[in-house]
Amino acid sequence: MTRPLFEELTGEHARADEWSGPHGFALGGMMQANAASLAEEYFVAANELVDAIKDKRIADYRIGNAALFLYRHSCELVLKAAMPDAKRVHDLIALTDRFVAMVKERYGQDVPAWIVRRMKELAAIDPGSTAFRYGAYGTPIDAADQPIEFEAYVSLSHLQAAMLALNTALVSAVDEIKMAGGDRP
Repeated sequence: MTRPLFEELTGEHARADEWSGPHGFALGGMMQANAASLAEEYFVAANELVDAIKDKRIADYRIGNAALFLYRHSCELVLKAAMPDAKRVHDLIALTDRFVAMVKERYGQDVPAWIVRRMKELAAIDPGSTAFRYGAYGTPIDAADQPIEFEAYVSLSHLQAAMLALNTALVSAVDEIKMAGGDRP
């Protein structure tokens, strides 16, 4: 009970590959996380939770908010990877608007409407990244942008497919932006 959670990384922690032991996390140093790598971690974690539900390893109602939070946060971080000056912004509408404006200004391109729409859906129910963490939901919107006042339902398979499409599109756009700036994705 007295062993610290965080220890100095030493040769004792070395392993042949990601599947051999010892299992643990390396933080900082050469493993310094950035917005893009964190976005990927959150996205993968969300998919693992959804897969655990599909595989009947856990009940959907036990981890729904966690999965939604991880998906939402991954979207936020992908946008921040494209706009490092937006680190302290958590408002998805503001981030999306900045992203749309940046893409238009720098590249003369329009962000596809479905991406903006999906971000608007996430922002409606969780505008400031607190809803899925604390249960203080915003008002979700339906296909006609009308508020869903009482209860909303999220189809697990649709959520996973929609988030995969959104993540793929956003990561691809951010990679192109970084490459245009001379960075490797």
